[in-house]
Amino acid sequence: MTYEGGKPTIGLGAMEREAHAWVRRLTSGDATVEDAEAFQLWRQQSAAHAIAFAKASKLWETVGKAGHNLRYDPASLGVLLDGEAKRVMTRRLVLGGGLATAAAAVGAVTLRPPLELWPSWSELAADYRTGTGEQRKLALNDNVSINLDTRTSIALRPDHGDISRFELITGQASIATAPQLSRPVTVIASSGQTVATQASFDVRYLGAEVRVTCLRGEVRVEHQGNARTVRERQQIAYDERRMSDIVAIDPAVEAAWQEGLLIFRYTPLPKVVEEVNRYRSGRIFIVNAELNAHLINGRFHIDRIDEVLLQLEQAFGVKAKTLPGGIVLLS
Repeated sequence: MTYEGGKPTIGLGAMEREAHAWVRRLTSGDATVEDAEAFQLWRQQSAAHAIAFAKASKLWETVGKAGHNLRYDPASLGVLLDGEAKRVMTRRLVLGGGLATAAAAVGAVTLRPPLELWPSWSELAADYRTGTGEQRKLALNDNVSINLDTRTSIALRPDHGDISRFELITGQASIATAPQLSRPVTVIASSGQTVATQASFDVRYLGAEVRVTCLRGEVRVEHQGNARTVRERQQIAYDERRMSDIVAIDPAVEAAWQEGLLIFRYTPLPKVVEEVNRYRSGRIFIVNAELNAHLINGRFHIDRIDEVLLQLEQAFGVKAKTLPGGIVLLS
């Protein structure tokens, strides 16, 4: 038995521990190009190394599918924990799979991450990037400041001498302009862009959705030939197909991350878990569908994010099982 995060996990051999460490590193949001190169060298040492990594990655896929698809069924959960998960983590089976299994596993290993959880090459090559749980302030120039949230990547996209133009590759950024700004700042995200001259606003690009929140002044959101003006305390979202209606927001909730807080008000548990996962290494999965109906209220400190798990256990009787790689199953 080994321990991770103060909780027991199933025992692993040295190579398997290294493989899980690589999965955790590559999914942390802190991985660099040097890490990717070092990982390739580690994986290429032998077929056993490649298989160990494939098995560690498979665990993420297995648990991920369970978290998304499993309907509460104690028997199914037992099969998952006592069968597949343990098989994935058992050294005897990793080394005893035979040549055919080895060849298949080696062929399956690519840099494409399970659940798309580690940075893409475009993120690794970004001009500015934050790791898991990291927040960073920077000055784009004398008149534009940017606050980057966790796991955020931006690339500078100057155009004809205009240096107040950048692309949000992924993540969340808050932008503030100085009152005397003469030229607008432009934030490109997915298939649209946000333009502002005197404003404070937040752009969040996660998955396929971009969400623009205006906290001061007003911004112009341009998307595939259409444009909308979003004013203070308003928010709009878009994806590759359409823009949403403009809705009113509570700035105290939307901007809480800039104060190091996450605030939830009658938020469904799956949304809470999704948000918490952005700030911690590893991954939390809900494997009991009955938990999805819970509504959560609370304020949580980002630098003590695992206190969310303790409060879920205490307030709702949720059971949290810890697995290697920072995986936590809620049931």
